[in-house]
Amino acid sequence: MLIRFQLDLAIPEKVFNKISKERKAAFISEVRALRALAVKINEGKPNEEMTVKARYHKCYHDEGKACEPEVEI
Repeated sequence: MLIRFQLDLAIPEKVFNKISKERKAAFISEVRALRALAVKINEGKPNEEMTVKARYHKCYHDEGKACEPEVEI
């Protein structure tokens, strides 16, 4: 049995910028630690799912522009 997490958040930049650097760094650190424990679902099988991923990017969808490239955590 697995516990599966999927998290997709869109935080306004002005709100994100108010978060302390320490809190952002702690969040990234915790995500990396959890990612290190993660496994692929059905690894090696034809229906393998890539469930060991964590990324973020700056998004401009609401402005009709292309998003910035994703950054791996």
